[in-house]
Amino acid sequence: MSTFKYYLTIISFLLLCTFYGQLPQEQILMARITKEVWGGFSLHSNGFGFNLTSAKFKTYKSKRLLNIDIIGIKHEKEYKIFGSLDENAKRYVFGKLNNLYSLRIGYGYRKVLYEKFRDKGIQIARNWSFGPSIGWTKPVYLEVFKIDPSGNVVGVATERYNPELHNIYNIYGRGPWTSGLTESRLHAGLYFKMGLEFEYGTEREVINALELGFAVDAFLNTITIMNDIESKRFYPTLYMNFSIGSKFF
Repeated sequence: MSTFKYYLTIISFLLLCTFYGQLPQEQILMARITKEVWGGFSLHSNGFGFNLTSAKFKTYKSKRLLNIDIIGIKHEKEYKIFGSLDENAKRYVFGKLNNLYSLRIGYGYRKVLYEKFRDKGIQIARNWSFGPSIGWTKPVYLEVFKIDPSGNVVGVATERYNPELHNIYNIYGRGPWTSGLTESRLHAGLYFKMGLEFEYGTEREVINALELGFAVDAFLNTITIMNDIESKRFYPTLYMNFSIGSKFF
């Protein structure tokens, strides 16, 4: 009986090896990978930003996502102009009251729609995520000409933009970005985004991907960016992410 068990064990082992050897190479390699981390640069219809995402495998074709986005949100009416002929003057957006940024912290899901069957192929996946969007507004500061009672320019000062005091004739240019930090305000909100990701990396453990999709940030209160333009609560965008990262065993 012991001899029979010995041969049965050997036969079972050989059958298992044969079955494993018949698995597609992609599944053999991916079966060892349990986590992915990638980050990148994002261009969207109202600005740009940066993102970092961690993915944990739920099944072979699906993953749970945890992601962080930091983006700047511009108003569609923004247009930069020069306030002075001086080449040292910085361009500014006339009528802009506040800069708006958003910190997104989200949970999501990825589903592989089309697998990569060769090293130089493309994998297509659908990603979505949602979570809190913390808006941050910082008032705009400009460099303006200071004029004496005789009408002569006596210098340039950095002042918070005031539509009642500042116009295209007395604005020199954009002020330092750090001006107004102590006057910043936070705004609570939520976000949702969904996109198609195209992974084109040639190495199995390296991620190179392009993602196209849409997102919307919704804040509890309206946020004013431009003067004399209605404040908004919802900020929808189309985005394009360029990402690089790694896969871990």
